Amino acid sequence: MNWHEPAPGESEAGQRTWRVVREAFTERLPAPRKVNWRPLAAAAVGVALLAAAFTPPGHAVLGSIREAVQGEKNAKPALSSLPSPGTRLLVNSAQGAWVVQSDGSKRLLGGYSNSSWSPHGLYLAAVQGDELRAIEPNGTRRWSIGRAGRLLAPRWSYDGFRIAYFSGRALRVINGDSTGDRLLTRAVQIGVSAWQPGTHTLAYVNRRGDIQIVDVDRPARHAVVRTRIAPTQLHWTPDGRTLVAVGPHVIAVFGQRGGQLRRLDRGRAFVVAASVSPDGKSLAFVETEAGRSSLQLTGIAAGPTRELLPGAGRFTNVIWAPDGRWLLLDWHSADQWLFIRSVAVKKIIAVSNIRANFGAEPSLAGWCCP
Repeated sequence: MNWHEPAPGESEAGQRTWRVVREAFTERLPAPRKVNWRPLAAAAVGVALLAAAFTPPGHAVLGSIREAVQGEKNAKPALSSLPSPGTRLLVNSAQGAWVVQSDGSKRLLGGYSNSSWSPHGLYLAAVQGDELRAIEPNGTRRWSIGRAGRLLAPRWSYDGFRIAYFSGRALRVINGDSTGDRLLTRAVQIGVSAWQPGTHTLAYVNRRGDIQIVDVDRPARHAVVRTRIAPTQLHWTPDGRTLVAVGPHVIAVFGQRGGQLRRLDRGRAFVVAASVSPDGKSLAFVETEAGRSSLQLTGIAAGPTRELLPGAGRFTNVIWAPDGRWLLLDWHSADQWLFIRSVAVKKIIAVSNIRANFGAEPSLAGWCCP
């Protein structure tokens, strides 16, 4: 097929669709003070999606929801399945932690917060009240330990033998079987840490705003990466050779020995979230500016930064599927999730009513384990 030639019926379909848009617009002209823009936005999305059906893959969807404040028109009312077979999602909300199976079925683990997957998804680390707990995905408790101070951000090491977590103003480490709980440091900024794959080495942000990298089994062995970007997130590449530090307006990439390999200054845009691809070659990140959001993609070590998807309102998170074939974007202001097929944006599966299905303040905690 020659993609440059119009498909049969393409012109007729376009004319019919534009007629619908024009009529929708005309019907609302008499009430300029209280225009309901939702039908127009939805119609615009419909036109873009119709055009996408006759456009080469990779070019179809990029601008389709640029002005759709209310999100994707044809979104599913609930999550019926995950596009990556055999995987599971973990979602935190005000109600608790949700484990979503590949077929769309989900289980609420009520009262838990700050949940995260263990390696291979065998367990969750989660907070309930003043206790850190290790639980199975069906809710069965394996162990728990009480600690004073607010508990936050438990994270498993690559092998499941260590968990780092924040307790009050301290960063602590406990063995995966609940033994050996100990203080790592109090000279820490709360909430930001990342395990280096293949090691028991932990990166965190110290009080000065620099990145501290410590072997938790031998704390005397440590390194400091001095930076002024005020990191809010840290991410290692899967091979453990590169550390990505995300600041409010800057993304910096450091080598294993601390040298800066790359720096992305985003100007006035606020970098909300970032995710390293499973092959360690790409970084997807979300930024917001002036009431609009954008999903961006760039190489870890080098390469251009390009916009995958723009949208009105707020995008709040993005995560990769374990096989690297899908990105999941949280379009918070539209109350939708967008499953985006490949970095070429060949397909978008939109799911709406996220708050109705998962409770208030839903947030993506991880996509796990094929």
